[in-house]
Amino acid sequence: MKIYSFIDEFSSFSPCVFTLGFFDGVHIGHQKVIQNLVLRAKKEGEYCSVLLTFNPHPKEVLNPGKKILYLNTLSERIYHLRKTGIEHLIIHPFTRNFSKLSTKDFLQKKLFSKLKIKQIITGYDSHLGRDRDGSSHQLKKFSQIYGFKLYQVSPRKLKKKIISSTYIRKSLIKGNIEWANQALGYLYTISGYVIKGRGIGKTLNFPTANIQVDKKKLIPKKGVYAVRINYLNQIYQGMMNIGICPTIHLFNNEIKIEVHIFDFHQNIYGKKIDVLIVQIFRDEMKFQTLHDLKRQIFQDKMKIKDFFKKKFFKPNCLL
Repeated sequence: MKIYSFIDEFSSFSPCVFTLGFFDGVHIGHQKVIQNLVLRAKKEGEYCSVLLTFNPHPKEVLNPGKKILYLNTLSERIYHLRKTGIEHLIIHPFTRNFSKLSTKDFLQKKLFSKLKIKQIITGYDSHLGRDRDGSSHQLKKFSQIYGFKLYQVSPRKLKKKIISSTYIRKSLIKGNIEWANQALGYLYTISGYVIKGRGIGKTLNFPTANIQVDKKKLIPKKGVYAVRINYLNQIYQGMMNIGICPTIHLFNNEIKIEVHIFDFHQNIYGKKIDVLIVQIFRDEMKFQTLHDLKRQIFQDKMKIKDFFKKKFFKPNCLL
């Protein structure tokens, strides 16, 4: 897969099948659109597949006061898009000036002046151009002007709900990890560097790795989770706590992410790890004493270890 930082960087003399969108999460609904794109390009033989995405999210630019939380960092999004088999990925900067382009100007000045688009694949709710004025109905009109074929892919549903990045975010915040993981097609992952904590876990005989996560990454509901940890391409089992540690009152309501890796004794301060979230086991709780906290953590560990013994995970669940 070739990656371009601007539309103007794209260089190919081949006709192409094209799609665009933000694709946060690259969930199975997105994957359905991209698979359609790749298959149509292969079917035509000499056509190439091109996906245009943006960075940052349009809402972050158009509503600077609103905090946007992402399912994927940019590097994670690239990783998942690379797995789809597309040939060309354009990551165009989304700016206020860019947002002012009408659908007509966007197609004429940005796309068709650079790309030989023969087919455009869209999702069921795709819009483009200033104020999202380019609906599928309008695109059909433009297809006659510019001579491309337009294909709209129907949405994917899971348990009667249409899969969308928005609904996956809501599910993670509510702690509905199972639905979110199924909708994503992989285990939701938090990646970051291990930083020094207060050492409370070690005093309780449950040493934890404190993870420093990208501030724009969506953090699921506070609670205790069963997780898998990818460190140097080795997979370990463990448990994770997301919360403010109410029993100890150390963090001034600041959310912390702490991971206890089972049967692991390496020094990983300053190292990057990927935490793959499997299932939530309980909400965060406040205990009367540290002894009560330690006893609960031990019970959590035994339950999660037993859970992993009974659960089978496919290798392709890895980030």
